[in-house]
Amino acid sequence: MDRRSLDSLEGTPGLETLVRKCNEWGLERMITVQLMGNHFRVNPDNFPQLYGMMHRACDILDLPKRPQLYIGGLPGLNAVTAGIERPIIALSTAAVDVLSDDELAFVMAHELGHIKSGHVLYRQIAEYLPVICSQLEAVTLGVGKLFSTALEIALKSWERTSELTADRAGLLATQNPDAALSTLMKLAGLPQKYFSSINTEDFVTQARQFHELDGDTLSWIMKALSIMDQTHPWTVVRAHELLRWIDSGQYDQILAAGKALGSPVPDGNALPIPRFCAYCGSQLKAGAAFCIQCGKGGGAHSHEQASGAR
Repeated sequence: MDRRSLDSLEGTPGLETLVRKCNEWGLERMITVQLMGNHFRVNPDNFPQLYGMMHRACDILDLPKRPQLYIGGLPGLNAVTAGIERPIIALSTAAVDVLSDDELAFVMAHELGHIKSGHVLYRQIAEYLPVICSQLEAVTLGVGKLFSTALEIALKSWERTSELTADRAGLLATQNPDAALSTLMKLAGLPQKYFSSINTEDFVTQARQFHELDGDTLSWIMKALSIMDQTHPWTVVRAHELLRWIDSGQYDQILAAGKALGSPVPDGNALPIPRFCAYCGSQLKAGAAFCIQCGKGGGAHSHEQASGAR
């Protein structure tokens, strides 16, 4: 769903212009400054346990680009990721206070999943889309308004599916389905006085029953309309998608995949030569006008040009 939504999003008119303007206006720098200015940076000296947890998750998810980790002033049980060339993850103080170690590791790895999957650029754009579009309207004499609504709908639709991808990363890093489910229950608003008696089985039942509502056309329409302007799926939907992934056997297949690492690599001569972005080294899609990882122009960069930058 994530890939399909992203493919649809990249075909939305005006997106290339929007990405170009974000780079011109220094959007990433602005977000980075805001996070660094109001949070505590985590390092091996001040928060060694948190620092170690994040780096273990990076190792499990094979993420060589280690983000900086901050904790501080976000509202509620929350975490955010920003920055493409220099990624930053920020955790709310409440999340650190009330989540268990495995639950906190799930949240950290969820954010790492956004980095690993190349979600950060578009998520940053979605966060500031209303401001960006108002500016575009001014500089394009109102033309920007023609595609802002379509972009907003497409971005939010993709954002919701990207959360499901990131949840999978969180589960792969913790390898503890109960911790993943209990985290989602707390995010759903479970009162803190009941944290010690948390019952994931009832939540699982609720998640499966909520999915069964899709069998009724009117309920499906009501669910679709209710979530249309949201950036995150309902927590019970996230729980159901994780359970469905586990039930499919794909989760176990990934955990066991390390045993197959010694298998022969396909003959490179039989494969098309990939193209990479000369700025960040990410692989480009065929015919891409810009890199979805860093947002910079990538259409003219060949594999040979980019190999030195990687």
